Amino acid sequence: MLAACLAACLAALLAAAPPASKADSLAAGKQWEELYLAFAAVAPDGYGEADKKRVARALAQGCTALLAEDAVMAYSLGEKSVAFEASAEGLLCAGLGAQKADQRGAAEELLQRGVKSYPKDARLKLELGRFLLEDGDPRARAALEDVPKKAKEYKEAQALLAKAKELASQDSAARSEAKAQERELVKRQGGEGAVSPVEPTPIAESRPGGAAPPITGTSNTYESSVDGEGRRVRANAHFRFRYFNGQRDFGQRADYEGTVQAALEEARVSSDRILGRSRESALDIILYSREEFAMHHGAQMAMAVAGFYSENAIRMNDSAELTPTQRAVLVHEYVHAVVDEVAGFRPHGQVPVWMNEGLAELTKWRYEGRDAATPDLRQAMQQLALQDRLPPLKQMSQGPLIGMRNPAVAYAVAASAVKLLVDRGGFRELLELIKELGAGANFDKAFESHYGRDLDAVQDELTQDLKHK
Repeated sequence: MLAACLAACLAALLAAAPPASKADSLAAGKQWEELYLAFAAVAPDGYGEADKKRVARALAQGCTALLAEDAVMAYSLGEKSVAFEASAEGLLCAGLGAQKADQRGAAEELLQRGVKSYPKDARLKLELGRFLLEDGDPRARAALEDVPKKAKEYKEAQALLAKAKELASQDSAARSEAKAQERELVKRQGGEGAVSPVEPTPIAESRPGGAAPPITGTSNTYESSVDGEGRRVRANAHFRFRYFNGQRDFGQRADYEGTVQAALEEARVSSDRILGRSRESALDIILYSREEFAMHHGAQMAMAVAGFYSENAIRMNDSAELTPTQRAVLVHEYVHAVVDEVAGFRPHGQVPVWMNEGLAELTKWRYEGRDAATPDLRQAMQQLALQDRLPPLKQMSQGPLIGMRNPAVAYAVAASAVKLLVDRGGFRELLELIKELGAGANFDKAFESHYGRDLDAVQDELTQDLKHK
């Protein structure tokens, strides 16, 4: 009886699905909205392979036709086209539509999928390179260099490649400037007593206890509302934006907010790609003006950082724009938010600082396209290792690393130690350890249980590894 009912329901569903010829006729008449509505709720499994291709082709045509004038509908058509058949045209247009609709995580995923599925299609490589270059992502260079000389896209790829190389040069200079600012920050804030841009002193408006905020959005689309304190809020399933000053709303600095949203979405996608994990609960993003940020966190800090994570929120400094270096820092800060959640919002005193900072820094390295510290830091660590003066991990278990004698080296040592753990057990093993520590497990016992050795053995391995590099 049940089987007969299911069969009847399935037959009715298939009967309701429009034939592939319907897609052909709607596309021929350029009735793109009607085409989308006709197939939006239709399951591709109800069609044969040949008909799937016909429907996918029609939907991709609609995506291409609307790309310039209606990005949202173009993206919707392209996404549905890919569901029927992941053709090169469908992936390319869906990726471009997602980008225009400010769905940057989806855009990268579609373009990356296209390059992987169609490695000989130079269009996909060019657009992926262009997309990554717009975000200041160092992976743009590899994508653009992969466009073959015989392709018609080669000339444009070479022009973009020149910009990518220039950006890499500027980024290197920005790193040097950031290091100088960091050293000056430590000096002016009193050396050992300096406030860390990663673990700052909590401010009065922080959510007490680090409890997770309520999720007011249920999808990737941002929705506006007003919270109980009268603050203007925009939220989706991943982020909850609000102003530190409740008197301002999102209409006043829309361009800046869009930049912040794109950068944080990039950080979320990067965390998921590298760690295999992103935040499951919504993360508060508090937007400060430059003056507000300086008043609460100091003028030097306002000059040095784009934002930092504290008390379950990323606090954004309203700088004019986000440079590639600042975007990489936001990846670092986002990982702290992930660690906080994994540890049950109880990381302080449970998860060692070197592990927390090292994981965030290693993720930032990989986001930047490398797997080790910069050459100057590697040389500095090697010299300290040869002199048996490498900062001990046990001494970096409590207190901000920026308060140490050489903060840049301390961060690099922490990240190098975490890399040893990741090389042995992967990110999943490390995140499981962090979860146990957040739940109150004894560090020494939990560490040995996961890695089969104690922290001193890891310190010795790290020292020997650095001596021979």
